[in-house]
Amino acid sequence: MAIDLSPFIENTARLPSIPRVVTRIVTLAQQGEIDMQNIADLVASDPALAAKTLQYANSPLYGNEHRIENLRRAIVLLGLNTTVNLALSFSLKSSITEPRGSGLHYPLFWRRSLLAASAALELGRLAGERGLEELFLAGLLQDIGMIAIDRIQDDFYGSLQSDQIFHQRVREYELERMGGDHAEAGAWLSKHWGLADRTTLAIANSHRPGVFAIGDRDGLFVRCVALSGVVADYIIFGETSDARTQLVIQCQRILEFNTAKIDTLIARMHEKIPEMEALFELKLTESSSQSKLLEEANATLAAMNIASLQRSHHKAEHGGGAKLSKEERYDKTTKAFSRRFADGYIPDAFDIAVRTDRNISFALIEVVNLKEIHKRLADPDAIISEMAQVLEGTVRSGDVLSRYRDEQFLIILAGTTVDQAKMVCQRMYDAVKSLSQPSKKGPLGGVTDIGIKLCIGVATHGLGCEFRNAEELLNAAQAALHTAKLTPASPVVEFNHDAD
Repeated sequence: MAIDLSPFIENTARLPSIPRVVTRIVTLAQQGEIDMQNIADLVASDPALAAKTLQYANSPLYGNEHRIENLRRAIVLLGLNTTVNLALSFSLKSSITEPRGSGLHYPLFWRRSLLAASAALELGRLAGERGLEELFLAGLLQDIGMIAIDRIQDDFYGSLQSDQIFHQRVREYELERMGGDHAEAGAWLSKHWGLADRTTLAIANSHRPGVFAIGDRDGLFVRCVALSGVVADYIIFGETSDARTQLVIQCQRILEFNTAKIDTLIARMHEKIPEMEALFELKLTESSSQSKLLEEANATLAAMNIASLQRSHHKAEHGGGAKLSKEERYDKTTKAFSRRFADGYIPDAFDIAVRTDRNISFALIEVVNLKEIHKRLADPDAIISEMAQVLEGTVRSGDVLSRYRDEQFLIILAGTTVDQAKMVCQRMYDAVKSLSQPSKKGPLGGVTDIGIKLCIGVATHGLGCEFRNAEELLNAAQAALHTAKLTPASPVVEFNHDAD
């Protein structure tokens, strides 16, 4: 399903527009023979823009020994593309103000847009993309569709409140409400403004970098723009370890960057931020309003997690028309959560992950030879009980363990990337396998001819591998488990979305 563009077409007067002086600058820049004096005269006709152009030309970014006072010299130094992009970004930032009744958090919007613009430029430098100044503009405008939506639908984003800081949640909300997202609206607005096709293409695919391979025409350009938003979020979230993990994963996935390049990227962003803050008169790193949003968002997330568990307990008590006792919420043998409890919990856990723009993983662990073990042991339930204790001691705080079938456990791993989920699963695999070592005291101690044949399938919902609901994610984990059973040499298997 695509977004309905008719409200935008019918209400162009309500949409943001490019200031007339900037339109004339862009028109002149697109002509074959360019007179820099004419460009300088146009820039000079807007005193605020002229001042910003001189300020930018004299910034440490250009390392001039002598101060530039002449506007034409400043434009020659900056180059035509930089001048046009500066004019567009500064004029849009100045002219697009928060209307009365808006639900969009404008300071956060501009903070992310300007950080993304700087990030797109630096990503392009590191990746070897030639159109660097075009990248700045495309990075800046990749979310401009949010402004268009906000102008057409009053208070559209109001109900999101602090969730606006989670950009993926904003997109999910748009898809739920409109059948499309701000990338589609932004691409239409870019065409309406007459911007370059390449810029429009990058805006349209800012959340779909995988559509283009790096080697495709414009593929590297599109991927730099898409990744720039992740870099912006890393800065906005205060460069936490979780944000760093997401940044590293996406840099490796989208642009194949190694750790050295990622460190260089972050260092360059730190160098540019003070100058960008001075130029646009906006705090780009942590601000009071941003801190408040993060605080509210984290409080909301904690409340959602508590509410999710409470809802699951309620479903366990009242679901299916028959009351489930407290004892029946848990598996009698293992004391882990029961399947009925898990079935009520996983949709809520998945919904929380989507709303808060966080990953979530489902892991299924199966003892393939459980029936054989049962035949050989005096107490058949002892092994599954001890296995549950080992798993409980291995999973992290906040993870949910349930006995899903006689021979299976389901572990819900919130906030985990694919690599983190695999590490947890490998740790669980090693811990359970140790139960059958000869030196191990327990139900399998010394019975080395039996051993535990264990397989684990794991699937992760997140950027680059998204599922529509919890059922799809669980099915993906089942598919990965099936693959693990067929490949004894690889007992821990992650779901491969591309191979599906």
